[in-house]
Parts: sequence; structure tokens; C-alpha cells
Amino acid sequence: MNPSMKILFKNNLKKSKLIGAIKHPKSIDRAIKYKQNLAAVILMTGNILTIKDYVKVLQQEGLPVILHVEKIGGLHVDDYGMDFLIEYVKPFAIVTTKSNLINKAKSKGIFVIQRIFLIDTEVYDHLVETVKHIQPDIIEIMPCRVPDLLQKLSEVSRIPIITGGLLSTTKHAINALEHGAMAVTTSNTNLWKSGLGKH
Repeated sequence: MNPSMKILFKNNLKKSKLIGAIKHPKSIDRAIKYKQNLAAVILMTGNILTIKDYVKVLQQEGLPVILHVEKIGGLHVDDYGMDFLIEYVKPFAIVTTKSNLINKAKSKGIFVIQRIFLIDTEVYDHLVETVKHIQPDIIEIMPCRVPDLLQKLSEVSRIPIITGGLLSTTKHAINALEHGAMAVTTSNTNLWKSGLGKH
């Protein structure tokens, strides 16, 4: 992991609790335009031919890139795929929904975010039971509009929590932050533009 990117990410989080989710290449320019309101970006577009350039231009603009490994075309995340990401693409971090990738990524020294979809109480109860044993650096809870569960989870988790999904207003974002989220992720470029003020 690039230590300077980790420091940049932490410093950016002090200024903004907003992480931009980039789902289309055209959103890269918008993220750069509104970078003063973003702590980082989650890159959810591209393929093995384009991803290095996307990561490079964003990180040169001071936006740490969190790469959603399951969204990158042509990427197979075995040991070779992980080496390709770390040594060639060089994102600040990865995000994955697959728990088997977490240890693999951590063993390679990269910052890891685990995305978890709270689809029912069974998933939530399992997460509460296992949160002391999971290994990511950050947990991302989807969707963001479950403030009571965010609050309870943040009280039992030693791992910082971010949240996103179904977030369409500043009010939703602030509500999530007030209930224990460290930051919120969104692809809503209107929120990138307006930011979250001092929250």
C-alpha cells in the first residue's frame, strides 16, 4: 500500500465525509471537478486495458482510488490478478463483496473495504456475530438508509463503517453520518457538487 495515499485519505476524510462512486468513465471528469468535496472515489468502471490510466489520473488529482474489483472487465482476481492490481494498477484500496478475497488482498498489503448488503436480519445478525473476526480495514454497509442498524453495528464494530446505496439527498447522507457511519458513498453528482458542508 502507498503510505502517502493512506495519509491523504485520512486527511481528506477530515474535510469531507463523501466518497464518490464512479460508475461510468464520463463521471471521472466530474469527480475531478468536485474533488474538494470528495475524500476518495470508488471506481466501478473500466477494464484491464483502461483501469491503470483511470486510477493514475484520479490519484494525481489527489483522489485516492478504491477499486471495486468485481466491476472491472477482464479482471480475474486470483493471486496473479491481485499482483496485477497492486504492482501495475496501484489503486489506494480495493472494495469487494467476496470475503475470500479479503485475506488474499491483506496478505499483499493493500487497504481493503468489504461491501456487505444488509438484505435481511439474518445477514445483519451474522455480521454482528463475526465482526470481531473479519479482516477488512473498513466495512461498507449497503444500503445506507438503515440508520438504526448502522448505529447498532457501529457500537459493536472495531472496524470503521462507511455506507452507500439508495442515497439521493444530503439528508440521507447526514442521517447515516449521525448514526455511526464514518463516510457515505454515492454516485449522485449533485451531492459531489454541493458537498456535505461541515458534516
